Amino acid sequence: MTSMRFANLHIRERFDRETLVLAIAPAIVAIMITGLFVIPNYARALSMQDESQRLEAVSSENITQKNNLQLLERNVASLREEYSHRCRPLAEGTDRDHLLSTITRPTDGTIVREQSIRTSALAQVDGVAIGAPVSRRDVTVEMSASFESIFGVLDAAEGVNQLVTPRSVEIVVTSTPLEQSTSGNATVRATIVFEEWFEHAPAQNPAAPEARR
Repeated sequence: MTSMRFANLHIRERFDRETLVLAIAPAIVAIMITGLFVIPNYARALSMQDESQRLEAVSSENITQKNNLQLLERNVASLREEYSHRCRPLAEGTDRDHLLSTITRPTDGTIVREQSIRTSALAQVDGVAIGAPVSRRDVTVEMSASFESIFGVLDAAEGVNQLVTPRSVEIVVTSTPLEQSTSGNATVRATIVFEEWFEHAPAQNPAAPEARR
């Protein structure tokens, strides 16, 4: 009996050890697989995810910068177009006849009865920083003509591709009602003063003599 009891105990202990080994072995294998493969792959996946997020952020920033650049290019093009429509260049100091020839009108005794143009001496303007001295002169136009001719001179001065600013306009009707009914146009006496701007003052700037037409 004692021998059989010891044999049974020995068999049971051996069975328990084998059962324990069989139970622990898969866990150990799982731990080894986790340590050798799962954890490194998980860490690698996290690193790749961080890199992907970083690349997406860089790509988004590049797209934003590209959009901002395109917006700036459109704004610059719009400003250039607006400048070409609203801003006039200053005439060169030696180009002093373009405005005069543009606003001069031939006299015919009816539409334009008389016209005289006087120019003042060029005067340098202080406080204007454009990289070159700026000068200005007054151009005074006196004429007896129809309203259409007077405003034609104003339109012509405005159409000159240089900076010309009207400083004052005085208009007085001089024709009698009988003359108006006969000619159909009222004759007026107008005095117009323009300011003509130049990019630099020439070496000499005498006043031009009065020109009567």
